[in-house]
Amino acid sequence: MNLLSRLRSLPLLLTTLAAVTSLPAQTPATTTTTGEPIRVGIRARNGGADRLTSLRYVGGFETKTMLLETLVRRGVDGRIVPGLAARWQILNDGRSFRFELRPEAKFHDGTKVTAEAVVTHMKRWVNLPEHNWLLGNQRITGVTVEDERTFRVDLDRPYALLEDLLAINPCAVVAPSSKDWEGEFMRPIGTGPFRFVGAFDEGKRWRVQKQDGDGPPIDVTFYPRGRETTPIDDLVAGRIDAFVGGWDEDLPAERLDALQQQSGFCVQTAPGSSVVYLSFRLTEGPTKDPTIRARIANAIARPGLIATIEGGRAEPCTTWAAPTVAFWPRGRQAVRDVPAGATGATDTTPLPTLKIAAGRAEGRAHRAASAVAEQLRAAGFAVEVLTAPAIAPESPKNVVDASGAVTPLTTESGEVRAAVGRRIRALSDGADVRVEITHGMPYCPHQSLVARFGTSTDGKLPRGGTAELQELVDLAAAEPSEQERLPIYARVQDLLDREHLIVPLYVPWRVALHRTEIVGISLSPDVYHADLTGLRRDGQ
Repeated sequence: MNLLSRLRSLPLLLTTLAAVTSLPAQTPATTTTTGEPIRVGIRARNGGADRLTSLRYVGGFETKTMLLETLVRRGVDGRIVPGLAARWQILNDGRSFRFELRPEAKFHDGTKVTAEAVVTHMKRWVNLPEHNWLLGNQRITGVTVEDERTFRVDLDRPYALLEDLLAINPCAVVAPSSKDWEGEFMRPIGTGPFRFVGAFDEGKRWRVQKQDGDGPPIDVTFYPRGRETTPIDDLVAGRIDAFVGGWDEDLPAERLDALQQQSGFCVQTAPGSSVVYLSFRLTEGPTKDPTIRARIANAIARPGLIATIEGGRAEPCTTWAAPTVAFWPRGRQAVRDVPAGATGATDTTPLPTLKIAAGRAEGRAHRAASAVAEQLRAAGFAVEVLTAPAIAPESPKNVVDASGAVTPLTTESGEVRAAVGRRIRALSDGADVRVEITHGMPYCPHQSLVARFGTSTDGKLPRGGTAELQELVDLAAAEPSEQERLPIYARVQDLLDREHLIVPLYVPWRVALHRTEIVGISLSPDVYHADLTGLRRDGQ
C-alpha cells in the first residue's frame, strides 16, 4: 500500500478505533441482545480494548477466559483435557507435540480457526523474554503448520509443554483479525463463549455478549486486588448486580456474613484450588532442624485457622495440591481439631524463637501468620511476626525518561507492583517461617511446583527447597506425559512430608456475590475462570 492509499485509509481507521473504545459499539448484524446488561464486578487492572489480550498481563483472567481459549485446560478433577485442541500427540521422545484443532472452531468474527492462525499467535509470544516465567518459552525451537487443522511444536529437549500451554497469558489464542493492517492490536477476538462488544468510561468497564446472542449482555467493572470492600458496597448500593472473586479473593468474613443475612443478596461459595502453606528457611536458624519443623507441623490445628482467618470459608489441606486436584497423591500429615501438643504430647525440649513473615499488613498472608503465631505460642514457641510496612496509596504521576517518553505510574503499574514485591521478599528472606499461597488451577499443581521449587534461570537453590526436591521437580518438568509424571508427584509429596519442607494449611473457597434475582453463576476449582454462560435474571 503506497503513502497516498494509507492517508486515504486514515479516516476509516480512526472511525474503527472510535467504535472499539466507546458505546454503543458496532456489533455484527447477526448478533442480538436480550434484556438490560447484567453488571458484574471482577478483580483486574482496567484498560481500553487494546489491553484485553493474552499478550498483555492486564485485563483480568476471568474476563479473558470468557473471550479466549487455551489449547488445553484442566478438567474438574485437575487432569489436562482438550481445549481449542481436540487432541494431541507426544512425538520424538517428548521433543515434539502435534496438535489437532477442533474442526468446528470459529473465531468471533466468523472466520475458521486454522493451524496458521494459531501458529501466528504463538509466534507473537514464543521466545520473548517477558514470557520466560514459562520455562517452555525457552525450550521451543519452532512452531510449524502441517495442514489446515494440524500444527507441530518442537522443543530442544523433552519437556512438560502441555502444562505451560494452560497459561492464559500468553497462551490463550487471539485471532489474527484482532490486529489492524499495521499490526496494532485493536480488539479481542477469540473463540470463547462470549465476544467483546466495547469499552467505555475510559476503559473502566467492558461489555461482552454471548456469541450465540442468547442472554443479556454483561457489563464488567474492575476492582483492584486487595482486601478493600468496594465490591460489597457497590453491590448493596445497586451499582453492580454481581461480583465474582478471583484466585486470591480476600473479602472480610464479617462483611460476607452480614451480606448473607441481608434480604435480597446471596453469597455463593465453591471449592477452590489455591493452597495457603508454610515454608521454612533451611540454610540457617531454628527451622534448619527437621525436628523443629516437625513440631511446628504438629502444632497446627487447621479448623481453628480456617475459623479465624476465613470465617469458615475454606477447606483443610495437608498436601501441596488442593483436594480438588483429585490425582495428586495424599500426604501423611493429618487434620487436627487441636494441636498435637494439647493432646498429651510429652516432648519437653526447649523451643526456640521463630520469626514469621506476614506479607502485606492488610492481606491474607498477614492474618494467616498472626493466627499461626498464636497456635505456635500455645505450643511453647516464642514467635515474632514480621509485617511489611504499609504501602501508602500512590497518586498518579508521570515519569519522563531520557528520551522524553512519558510513562504514567499508579499503584497498578507493573513497575510499582514489582517494587512492592521486592520489599516484601527482602523482609521475608530473614524469616524462619513464611506464609505462601499457590496459584491454583490451572497453574496448580505443576506450574506452581516448578516455579517454586524447580531450577530457576539463575540456577540457585530456591528458598525452602533442597537439592533432592529440586531434582525431583526438574524431573517432573522434563516428563512430557502427565500420566507418566504421577509417580514423580508421589515422590515429591513423600519428600515434603518426610522432611516437613512445607506445612499446607487450607484452601480458600471461591466466592461470588449477587442479588437474589441474578442466577446462573457457576464456579469451578479453576480459580481464574467463572462460567457465566447461564447468567440471567430469574424469570428471564
